Amino acid sequence: MICRSRSARDALSQPGIRALLLLVTLVSLYAIYGFLFFYRDPLSIFFSEEHGFDRFYSATRQAEADEFIDAALARPDLAEQQLGKSGPHPQICAVFITVGRDMEGRQYIDSAVGSFLANMSRAEREATHLKIFFADVPDPNKQHKSYAKLAESSIADEVFSYPSTLPSRNKDRKIEELMGFAKDRQNKHALERKTVYDYAYALDRCVQTTDAPYIALLEGDILLADGWAARTLMNLRTIENMMQDPRRRNPERGQVEPGVPNTWLYLRLFNQERSFGWSGGTGFRSNNIHIISAAVSIPLLLVLLLARRQLPRHLSRHLDRWTLLVVCGAAVPLFLWLFYASGKASLLGSAPGVREEFFGCCNQALVYNRAHAGALAEYMARASEQKKRGSPGRSDMLPKQFAWDRGLARVSAYPMLAQHAGRVSAIDTSNDEAKRVWSMAFEDLKPYRLARDHVKDVRALFGEEAVEQMEKKQWS
Repeated sequence: MICRSRSARDALSQPGIRALLLLVTLVSLYAIYGFLFFYRDPLSIFFSEEHGFDRFYSATRQAEADEFIDAALARPDLAEQQLGKSGPHPQICAVFITVGRDMEGRQYIDSAVGSFLANMSRAEREATHLKIFFADVPDPNKQHKSYAKLAESSIADEVFSYPSTLPSRNKDRKIEELMGFAKDRQNKHALERKTVYDYAYALDRCVQTTDAPYIALLEGDILLADGWAARTLMNLRTIENMMQDPRRRNPERGQVEPGVPNTWLYLRLFNQERSFGWSGGTGFRSNNIHIISAAVSIPLLLVLLLARRQLPRHLSRHLDRWTLLVVCGAAVPLFLWLFYASGKASLLGSAPGVREEFFGCCNQALVYNRAHAGALAEYMARASEQKKRGSPGRSDMLPKQFAWDRGLARVSAYPMLAQHAGRVSAIDTSNDEAKRVWSMAFEDLKPYRLARDHVKDVRALFGEEAVEQMEKKQWS
């Protein structure tokens, strides 16, 4: 026993052994921290399939939305009395696009519309024209469980469908064509044609029926944060000011670098962390970690060797060759790998603000610039109707291509104001993939901060009287 104790003490007296034990301790503590705080980042090695999609703010917001929509549908007169309807010249024309889903309980569109309106001020409601587009064919009344109650209520400014709005001269032919696209759920390209045409039709409907300078296309399975409308209007002001910069120039094909175009296509209200992670993945050779490690370790080794020669002996003995091996050969590569493998969203996040971004996934919630909305609607309609076989392009990729072809900026605003709540897909996407279209950052939103910022934004946009009206509004 004495020999073993002495051997342990002798081992611990070795600087290299102590450095290795310190490294193991630090990595273990970091791993514990990672499992506790990075488990929701889908691009992190600490991601948890079991808890990565746990709901925090979205659960709170859905409860608010459901309470509002139930009260509004039960007493539509009170809803109109408290909120009113859109004014004659709204700032935003917002369209929810929805199709019926085979699911138990409440359809997603109910909660989506509830989140659109819950806690909204009367001034915000006057500034937003709300449409609900039931894209089911041939009969949304039979195909969508929420159609009747939302169509009969006065909660939206317009509830429309293909049968109610298609021109009579080609209505039957177009509905039959759309039915053909939607019929075969396994035909991915046909479903894409239907989805692309739905988006084009919704966009064009706002262009044709309102003079709103901004058009929001919203999927029917999202949740919007408290104060989304006022914050979006503030962000749109910021974009318009950005575009006035004299250093910007008229749009040119492919010239879409940040700070270059003087006009823009859309503002993104939803993004997922999978869209802005490190490009290389989590492997050690990913993101050129092996090269970065060498670039850091070799100069560091030279510095430590020089320091060992300059330091007094009682200090330099701690920098023996085994310590140098642990520091430069193990610690540096390991910490660099952990930095990338922990997930960009977890470590760096997204700073608040409005900025141009090329990347971003999905079209759950996009606000379009009316100046280009009509042309985009035509572009997407043509893509859907093209005669050649194969994919017409996806509804989230075609606007990006349109922007690149015309040199238009694409803008994102952080924090994101929308969450994708759908778990039952309406298209060919698997339900497992549908749940992964998810914003981790949205779940971190704090209700009290949103409420505070909501009041502040309403005051800045509409004045003190609008704030006083918010405080007086009561539901019963």
